[in-house]
Amino acid sequence: MESKAGIIALLGAPNAGKSTLFNRLIGASLAGVTPKPQTTRFLIRGLLNHELGQIILVDTPGWIAQPKNAWHEALNRHSQHAAQDADGLVYLVSLHTGRKSVGSDDPLFPDWLAALQKPLWVGVTHADELPKEMREARVREVASMVDVLAPRGVYDVSLDRPLEELIRALFEALPEGPPLYPTDEITPQSVRFFVGEIIRKQLYLHLHEELPYGTEVEVTSYREQPEQDYIAATIYVEKESHKPMVIGRGGAMIKKIGTEARKEIEQLVGKKVYLELYVKVAPSWRKSIQRLRSWGYEVKRDS
Repeated sequence: MESKAGIIALLGAPNAGKSTLFNRLIGASLAGVTPKPQTTRFLIRGLLNHELGQIILVDTPGWIAQPKNAWHEALNRHSQHAAQDADGLVYLVSLHTGRKSVGSDDPLFPDWLAALQKPLWVGVTHADELPKEMREARVREVASMVDVLAPRGVYDVSLDRPLEELIRALFEALPEGPPLYPTDEITPQSVRFFVGEIIRKQLYLHLHEELPYGTEVEVTSYREQPEQDYIAATIYVEKESHKPMVIGRGGAMIKKIGTEARKEIEQLVGKKVYLELYVKVAPSWRKSIQRLRSWGYEVKRDS
């Protein structure tokens, strides 16, 4: 059999389990996973190297059914364009009993999904949290609800289920061709990009309530050295009153965030890292087209 290569985008609502599935498929913790939705804000690419070939997996921001600001619209735009550029799609539906999922007021999937007419599979997540009888019934319920999408298969991809059957199904739909990237790599993206993702993950893990959603991270300097890399990053908040919440009493919170981020970055780069974090105010940045564009968000073009 000829080797195959192509792009598969992982789609779904916030906290549907896209990043968890992404990390399982590539065998590494590239995408940040936290209990809070919208941890993933940009497209994250990972390489699934297999005996059948290579899949470029794309983890996408959660699709927001009712966007409330320019930032939400940018997140949706990232996801939609990733789907348009992919050879195939995996749309995830969560059965998590503690989150809005099947049966919520929001539509189960975006209306543009069926119109793409691309090979599509549906993955059911968090089914391992349900009793066996209920689990099987809920998976069948999802299958009936997504029938209009004409998926090539509906798979239970919860943490306790193997993924090989899904992987082989994905390869069946991909074009023949050599690997698009070296097979000894796990991502085509830069270390600098993942530094920002790691810092953002720590913000989500350590800050409470809505505060993490009002923060953004910009890696302003990255100097590689043989023994130790030097990194500077700025954490932006929307209000002056949010700065002391991120910094903490006597700098305790920013120190904790920096320490945990540094440890994870050191694991990524395989050497010591010196990390400096700064906190600045960018008023109402989630509504600022100019600010969002400068940080790399795919905002709507000016008319």
